[in-house]
This record gives sequence, structure tokens and C-alpha cells, in this order.
Amino acid sequence: MCGILGIAAAENSQVSLSQDQLVAMRDRMVARGPDDATLLCRENVAFAHRRLAIRDRTYGQQPSVSENGRYLLTYNGEIYNDKQLRSELKALGHRFRGHGDTEVLTAAWQQWQADAVPKLRGMFAFGVYDFLEKKLTLVRDRFGIKPLFYTLLDEEVIFASTLAALTEHPRFTASPNFVAIRHYLLTLRLTLGDQTVFENLLSVRPAEMISFQQGQKNSQIYWTPPTPDDTSSDQTFEEAVDRLEKTMREAVAIRMASDVPVGMMLSGGVDSSTLACLMKEGSGGGFHARCGGGVDEQFTHDVGDFAFARDCAQHNDLEFQEVGIGPEEYLQRWQFLVEQYETPVSTPTDVIIHKIARNLRQSVGVALGGEGADEACCGYQIPHWSGADYDLLGSLDHLHENRAGVARESLSRQYGNATFQSAGDLYLACNGLISREAQQVLFRDEVWQHADADFGVEDHYHRQFNDLAGMPTVEKTAHVLLNSNLESLLSRLDSATMQAGLESRVPFTDHLFVEQVFRLPHSFRIDISPNETSPWRSSLDLANRGSLRPKRMIHALAQRLMPSHLAQRPKSSFSTPVPSWLDKQWKPWLRSRIQNSEFANLIFRPSALNELTSLPSQLSMWNWPMANVILWGDRWFR
Repeated sequence: MCGILGIAAAENSQVSLSQDQLVAMRDRMVARGPDDATLLCRENVAFAHRRLAIRDRTYGQQPSVSENGRYLLTYNGEIYNDKQLRSELKALGHRFRGHGDTEVLTAAWQQWQADAVPKLRGMFAFGVYDFLEKKLTLVRDRFGIKPLFYTLLDEEVIFASTLAALTEHPRFTASPNFVAIRHYLLTLRLTLGDQTVFENLLSVRPAEMISFQQGQKNSQIYWTPPTPDDTSSDQTFEEAVDRLEKTMREAVAIRMASDVPVGMMLSGGVDSSTLACLMKEGSGGGFHARCGGGVDEQFTHDVGDFAFARDCAQHNDLEFQEVGIGPEEYLQRWQFLVEQYETPVSTPTDVIIHKIARNLRQSVGVALGGEGADEACCGYQIPHWSGADYDLLGSLDHLHENRAGVARESLSRQYGNATFQSAGDLYLACNGLISREAQQVLFRDEVWQHADADFGVEDHYHRQFNDLAGMPTVEKTAHVLLNSNLESLLSRLDSATMQAGLESRVPFTDHLFVEQVFRLPHSFRIDISPNETSPWRSSLDLANRGSLRPKRMIHALAQRLMPSHLAQRPKSSFSTPVPSWLDKQWKPWLRSRIQNSEFANLIFRPSALNELTSLPSQLSMWNWPMANVILWGDRWFR
């Protein structure tokens, strides 16, 4: 695990920064790599690296130069099939000094160039420069587990693991990207495609490969999840779970490889509990596990996440601790993370994960987490079934009159007037926080013109659904959630853990596992209970009636590994009372920050800001993204 940095100037030019300036940019990522720091300058290129030594502590230094001297590479991540690739590369004549994956990735690029990427099983973000063709290539893993950002300044391409490193560039001029900010206020997602909250600072998208050569930029998406195929349709549900179990065991086992101790983040939900059981089988138990959550005077350890996590830890003989955080400490850590990230904080769980990571780092260097299971296996029952709502809206005229009446009433209760121009509109209505209509009242008119330019947010989701032709909308929704929601959660996990110097690994994002799941009938992941007598209801009604069955295969696998009360527990995450704290304990602080913020008063209407501090309790979470934007904006634009 590392922080990477690179600058590629035009051919026959020199990098315009001094060594001290390059080191300053690199060392904005010291938390990501506290064990070592290097800088290599050659011809028109400067690559730098901050290292967190997890594997091959002797020969894993970077930047790495290929055997033939043609390629220079700096890399962040873990390649889990490096042993197989090493054997293949040895047979082709390559030699290795150590046992780490950095040498393997460098040799693989020398041997196959871009064709090496589909061979990689793992998480990765890297930059590689070809001195013969004078070409820089940036690559990010299939799901965006590891971050990679870039910008173009004059004739130089600059890339790094964090936005903070790029903002340290002496010629960087900060400007807010109001389209991305509007997207964040709606979805809590910090990127919109390749856009970030800073104008002209871009994100390499998941599964994207970008090359820069002679002033030209070329981009390609090298992987997309498959769709159900005929070979998988012959499987029974139990046969599919058997195969899922085998793949999941392998995905966990290869992520246990480490030269430092491995632990886990244990929420008490079915995903992390499944990981705990599979990790125990591979290690014999005894590894460190932590559960975290917000605590206040109403909190009790006997219910919720802590109780289920404690039961799972006892079942698997784990070294378990509960990590609580109160409102005052949370508020301090939240503001600290905004300063370190140089962006708003994505979700309230970021702060919890960061504290868990700080605690775990005292005992382990690597921690496994359950991110990805909900997106891959349809764990968000209402969002994942909302695509069926869109198709139901389009079929009302074809239903029997009584059924159509029930459906129309059910949809109206969930969505209001139940009229949407596209599946993307319904997706945002189901998954959004501060709606477009509310934001139009919040923003000043002159800022709103930029934030709403060309309906950029809505168009992004329209295109995602439109690109997925030939399948029911409920299946399209699963693809969109995998593409949009997962990247955000993985970025959250990476930022919060790496800020504590801890490497996080996520077995449910193994691409072979995801491909296997997506080839199966969609009903194997989520469906309606056969006991439901009126399946033509909205997703919210079906969920409230207990009729949706999300994440079916994960629950079936868990039933084989643990007691039923753990295996069948509904979706859970590290909980936090942030909505209550925003409405009560933090209200004086929040009112002061909003009223005295130069940035807030520059982009939002003063009358709307005053109303924010008087919102009813059920809307208190609106103040989470608003406060984050204000904290971030006041750092940069006051």
C-alpha cells in the first residue's frame, strides 16, 4: 500500500518543479506510506513514492524500472495472483530478486504492456512511462478500490493517489466544481464520472486506462460486469451457492497473504460475519477484529452492531474490541479528515472507519472488510428493487384495474406523483438526499447556472441506464449501483484506513466473484417472496411487508457457516447517531459555522442558510453534506 506521484513533461523537456517541490507533493501522502519515501527523476519524468511495507519489505521499493530499462512504474495496490504471473513470466525469461508483486507488475508490463491489465487479479492504481514511445499510461482497478487522480498543467501531466498531493503543486489554482458539488449534495458521492469537487482535477475512473502521448489523450474502459448467460441458467440455486462458496473461500484466502498481521473490521452484519468465518477457517482464529459505532447517553452495548459483532467474534474465537466514539471526539475527527482529504467527507461512517483503523493499526497492518457484497449481491433491497418500480409504472395500463389501482397508490406513496422521465430520474429520486428542486432554492442564481449546467448530474445517470440496453430495469439498476455506489464506498474505505496507515482489503470485490454472480439469474440475488399475494406493489411497500429477499446467495452461504441469528440478520453497517447529533448536540456549532462561513454565503442564499439550522429532525441529515461542503470550501475559498 502506498501513495504514488508522477509528473511527465513534454518530450525533450524537463519537469518544471524542483526536487524540494516534488518532495512536498509526495509527502502530503505520508500517512499512506510511513515506512519509506523515494523520488526518481529521469529525462522528462519524475516519479515519487510513499511506501507502507506489507509484502516483500526488502525488494518492494519503488519507483520500479523494468529489466530492459524502457519502463518506469509507480504503483499502489496488491496483485493477488502474482505467484501465477511470476511463474508465467519466469518461463518467458524474466528474473526476480524478491517475492513481492511490484517486480511482477513491472515485468508483466514489459512483457505484455496494456494486455497485462486483464491478467491482474487484485486492487491497483499505477502510472507507467514508456521512454521509447514517450507515453504515460494511467491504470485503475476494475472497481476503483485504489484511487488515482490527475491534472494537466501547461504541458505536464501530473498524477497522484490523493487530491491533496495535487493541490500541493505550486501552480495549482483552486476552483470549485459546482456540478460535482451538486452531485455530492444529492448522492454523497465525491466524484461524478471523472469529475471531482475541484475544477480540472480529474479522477481515473474504475476499470479505466488512460494514455498520454504527444499531447494526445486516449481512454478506454477495459472491463465491465457480464450479464446473465445461458450456461448459468441451467444451475439450481443450491448449485450456484456451492460455486459461490468455493470462489469466496479463494477470494478470502488470497487476501490473507501478508508479511504483517491481518485482522478485520467486523460490523456484525452478514457480510463481515461471513468473512470472519472464512478467515477463521484459513487461519485457525485468534486474529484481531474491531466493531465501531457512535455512542452517547442513550447508547447500549446489548443491541445493534456491537451485540451481533460480539456474538460473531465469540463464534470464531477472535481477539475482539468495541470501538466507540462520542459526539465531541467525532466532531474533531470529522474536521481533521476534511483537512487531510482536502475534500468533503463522503458519509458519516468515514469517521467510524478511521477510528477503527487507528485502533487496529496498533495490532495489524492489514484489515479485511465487507464492502462490495451489497452491490454485487443486491443487498440494498429498496434501491435494488426500484428498477422494478420504473417498469411497473410503464405497465400500469396493462394490469387488471384492481391491481393497477393498488400499484398506482403504492408507487405514489413512495415517490409522490410517481411520474418520471427516465429510469435515471427514478434512481436519483430513490437514492438522493437533497433533491435538484431543493438545491435550486439553496444555491444563488448565478452559481446554480454552473451547478445545473446541461443537467450534468441527471445526464450522467441517464447515459448509464441507456447504455445497458436489452435487460429489465431492475437488472440495469444493479449495474448502476455497482458502478456508482461501490466506487464511493471503496474510496471512503481507502481514505479512512490509509489515513491511519492501515491497508484494507475487500474480498467481495474479487472480479472473478463478481463475474460469477452477475452471470447468474438476477433472481438468485434478489426476488419477491413467493408468499407475497400482491407483488405489483412498490419496492418500499414490499420491503415493509417483508416480501423482498435481498442478497439471497450470501444469506444462504452464511447459513452454512454460522448461527441463524447472524446468518439472517438484515443489512447493517457501522452505525452512528449523526442525524441526532446534527439536530441536537452539534446544533450551536453548526449554526455558527453556517452563519459565519464566507464560502457558504458566497454560493448559497442567506435565507436558505438560515432555514437549514431550523430543519425538522427528519431532515437533519441534509446538514451533513452541507456542513462538509462548508468546511471544505472555507479551507480553500474564503
